[in-house]
Amino acid sequence: MKMLERSIDITSNRAEKWLYRLLALAGMVGIVVSLAMGNFILFAIIFALPLSIITIMQILRKPSLLLYIIFIVNYFILAITRYLPNASGISVIMDSLLAGEMIVLFINSSLTDEYSWKATVNSLTVGSLVWMLYCLVEIVNPTGMISAWALSRSLVFNGFFVALITTMVVRNFRQITIILDIYAILTIIAVAKAFMQKFMGFDSAEQKWLDEGGALTHIIGSGIRYFSIFTDAGNFGSNMGCAAIVFMVAVSSCKNTMKKISYVIIAGLAIYAMFMSGTRGAMIVPLGGMVMMIIIAKNYKVIAIGGTALAALYVFFAFTYIGNGNAMIARMRTAFHPEEDASYNVRKQNQEKLAAYLKNKPMGEGLGLSGVENQKTSMRFTTQIPTDSWYVKLWVETGAVGLTIYLAMFLIAIINAAYILMFKVNNKRVKSALSAMLCGVFGMLLSAYGNGFFGQFPTMIIVYTFLASAMNGQKIDESFEPDESADELKTK
Repeated sequence: MKMLERSIDITSNRAEKWLYRLLALAGMVGIVVSLAMGNFILFAIIFALPLSIITIMQILRKPSLLLYIIFIVNYFILAITRYLPNASGISVIMDSLLAGEMIVLFINSSLTDEYSWKATVNSLTVGSLVWMLYCLVEIVNPTGMISAWALSRSLVFNGFFVALITTMVVRNFRQITIILDIYAILTIIAVAKAFMQKFMGFDSAEQKWLDEGGALTHIIGSGIRYFSIFTDAGNFGSNMGCAAIVFMVAVSSCKNTMKKISYVIIAGLAIYAMFMSGTRGAMIVPLGGMVMMIIIAKNYKVIAIGGTALAALYVFFAFTYIGNGNAMIARMRTAFHPEEDASYNVRKQNQEKLAAYLKNKPMGEGLGLSGVENQKTSMRFTTQIPTDSWYVKLWVETGAVGLTIYLAMFLIAIINAAYILMFKVNNKRVKSALSAMLCGVFGMLLSAYGNGFFGQFPTMIIVYTFLASAMNGQKIDESFEPDESADELKTK
């Protein structure tokens, strides 16, 4: 039987090689003919077609390739809209990529036992499914609007599909390192763009965005809040806080010294970029991530060092004035004294007004009907008050019932993932890499209370990818192939 399977594999590999050769030959002939005819449109089509076919074939063989593409495109998708005036519906690209990945997985699961839908059942995918079904029920909300609901489709579907895809596809340590390396490159690009804004000025598209209203919240008395390639400084700052804690923790997952050094440098750059954003709520991301790291570590030394570092940071920002000459540090320090901040008090007043309005609305006002950013969809009480918080936004749109489901979904998944990493994962490198991801997720969820960034690109897909990967910790640990080096030895 094994001989038969081997012969089939050899035959399929040979057939694939011959197909590639035929595609290459057909492509070269087509290119020569199209250039001879002077038809450059035909040239472009012929040039792209073989590459597209080869890419599709590779994705069919390795669905993880499309997940990496989704992860990358997700990072830039909204930045594109700043440069393309007619790209308001560009998020359909993400819808198409996710749908394409689901189709690929359906094909693979029907042809081979390598991918099983049973393996995707965990607290995150089940919780995401419950959340999606609840959001579908929101269509019949008496105060809702179908058009507003349709614009919120990413909130409804993306989490479930990303959790499902990641749980099925990400099953070994190599895939985790690839995701982290991609994330590292994306972080460097984001930091570089913020530096360009600071030292070279805003480009024409960014200046246009500022002139059309962005300057009200990004050019303020304490200085400029830089936003890089993100939708705004709040989104940028929290994501940089996430990158900082992820690469600080993930250093232990690296065997290569140069890679360790690069992760440390990236973490430092991300922290600096977080301060450049001027987003005070972003401070909680690395701090919350450190708390999660201390919990997962189950190590008295880590607890002592981490606890001391957290205490020192709190004392530095809450009880000293050191560094106040720097506008970035001075602004971040106000996050530790919210009662003295006028904007914080306005937020509390707005929440009290919304609480009175939502008293008899357990399902909320309807998806897409909160915050001043949605006034173009509908002018009503809930779109005239800024939500200033992802959780307040969910509360207004889906009610106390929806917010409870959403928070329960993440709380249960995080506890489950932490348990897996603490008691089911033994390999040090696997535990470090997945702990880094979970720390970033936990910090972002805490930051979502003070910022409305969580449902925007790229945050939500990053969170679901990282959390689903951590949920697969035991599977990844069991598939790990240790080498002869001492650091591969499993912990007792």
